[in-house]
Formats: sequence, structure tokens, C-alpha cells
Amino acid sequence: MKIISQGKAKFFDSPEGRKAWIYSFPEYEFQYDEQQPGAILKWHHHAKIWETIYIIEGELVVKWKESGEVKEQIVKAGDIIEPGHGSHTFENRSDGIVKFIAFKQFLSRKNMQEMIGKDKVYDE
Repeated sequence: MKIISQGKAKFFDSPEGRKAWIYSFPEYEFQYDEQQPGAILKWHHHAKIWETIYIIEGELVVKWKESGEVKEQIVKAGDIIEPGHGSHTFENRSDGIVKFIAFKQFLSRKNMQEMIGKDKVYDE
């Protein structure tokens, strides 16, 4: 068992209004974010990693570029975002802090769903 306290995370406080606690591991990165009211993240993309984002609390406006056109959608607590490798940004148009988790990894491109689903072994 390994437990890592929040104090061991790399803390990032951006001038654009995002606070992040980053936990880095050899094969993946786990990140807890708090996006402040009115904050807009810089447009960016990920060239090699795959990012999965889970909204814990609040709502964000997700914007992405598709075929040269900017699209947007509101996401709320319980929603998951997978931006792929395209350019994207997040806007917090609300009066509250939006909390979310980002999981970043390199994908093997192998379908591991069955193995993942059957990996839990109950101890007696």
C-alpha cells in the first residue's frame, strides 16, 4: 500500500485562475484541479498523452476545435471529458470553483477492458 499526502504533490497556481496538485508517477500522472470563477485556460493540446478528466463539482464550458470550427459544450459534475489530441480550453463562467480530476497517460492501444473488469480478487 502506498499513500501520498497532498503535501507531497507538486502544487501549481497559474495566473489564469487554476490551481492544481500534480502527482507524477513513472507511467501516468494524476492531477486534482480547482478552476476559479471567471477563469479561462489557455488553448492547448496534448501531442502524445491521453487525458481523461472527471468533473467533481461545478460546471465548465469546454471548447475545442474541430475541422477549423470552435465548438463548445457545458459539462457538469459526474461528466467525463477526453479531449484527444485536439486543441481545447475550459472556461468557468460560474460564480463557484470547479473541481476536477485529470488522469494523464500513454495508451498501449490494446483493449484491456476484460482484464480490468476481472482483475478484482476477493480475499478470504
